[in-house]
Amino acid sequence: MTPSWGQAQEAEIVGTPETEEDRVTLRVKVKRADGRPIITLDERDFALEVDGEAVEIEEWESAEDATPPPAWVIVLLDFSGSMKGKDSRGKTKYEGAINAIKAFIDRSAESGGDIQMAIVPFGEPGDSCPVDKIPPVNSKTLDRFFPAGDFKLQNYLETLGKRTPCASTNLYEPLNRTVRFLANKKDTRFHPSEESKITQPRLSVILLSDGYHNKAETEQEDFETLQYLLEKNEDIVVHTLGYGLTPEQLGKQYGLGRSATRKDLGEGNGKVPFEEFVDKDRLAEIADMTGGVAEFSGEEESVAEALQLFFNSLLEYQLVYVTPHAQRGSKHEVKAIVENKVESPLSGYAIAVFGRSLPAQVRLAMMGTIFLVVGLGGVLPFWLWGKKLKEDAES
Repeated sequence: MTPSWGQAQEAEIVGTPETEEDRVTLRVKVKRADGRPIITLDERDFALEVDGEAVEIEEWESAEDATPPPAWVIVLLDFSGSMKGKDSRGKTKYEGAINAIKAFIDRSAESGGDIQMAIVPFGEPGDSCPVDKIPPVNSKTLDRFFPAGDFKLQNYLETLGKRTPCASTNLYEPLNRTVRFLANKKDTRFHPSEESKITQPRLSVILLSDGYHNKAETEQEDFETLQYLLEKNEDIVVHTLGYGLTPEQLGKQYGLGRSATRKDLGEGNGKVPFEEFVDKDRLAEIADMTGGVAEFSGEEESVAEALQLFFNSLLEYQLVYVTPHAQRGSKHEVKAIVENKVESPLSGYAIAVFGRSLPAQVRLAMMGTIFLVVGLGGVLPFWLWGKKLKEDAES
């Protein structure tokens, strides 16, 4: 048994299978029941069926070894004043978040994949935090992408680290704008045309927050708008990361005898300070709607581990096989079976060219045979006939 210990609960063939004559390349993602990616499976854990017939896997790359597919990743970083608070290790949460994002960038750069990243702080202006101190979330700041290994991305992150967070938290509006930005079908970076034959890039959003939506009067309406957008754009995955104490930990710390809720927020004895409450349930709900991962961390090291987990969600196993009974234009359906029990949904594809190109040696042998047949059957008789005519004329 491999290190997965039979934990696979969901398998998915990502994108359309890529065909080169009758050879097909699949990218497969495997998850646990909680949505966390599994990247430790062995080739023996996979089987394939094409049109109900078992086929042999000719080539296989593990999720860790395969080059990640192209991806556009936007990190939404909470810029609220509560991020100045200390985490369980004594660092400010803002400093811990910046350091963890730096480690995430380094890991993405090491992967060798085409991963474009943008880091966008978000927050709601207030009396103590005027508009000019809040980085806006708009098409300009969302489009500030750099390759993961670009020094300009590191420089930008260092610049952000020198700023002082001061806003209040608005979870939905920045996320709405981000989803709309990535969902723009006219932007061929995110949605290449089928004619271009460019691999569909992965579109991911990482929402890092230590708070809760501050507009209680419009929260349900704002959340429903976000829910509509996420359901409409299923190719956009949102991962969420809560930074702080869990409701259970807050309940214990403030003697509630249960998990803290918004009703417990306030000043004085028996109340939980506003700046310490993180809406764990809502963050988890947002991630779950998109098939993303929801994590909760109390200090920098575990925040970095959570971001590593988000990076792992980009990784996919790569399997190559030959389509049985392939013909020009024939259509087929394939499914992956993981650990002999978890089956992916069927994924369809068509064969553009019948069969596979013959090896070069075989093609050369065939060409030589053709020339020989043409020579013996056409050129030689003509040459003999001409020779005979010449001899007859001379005699």
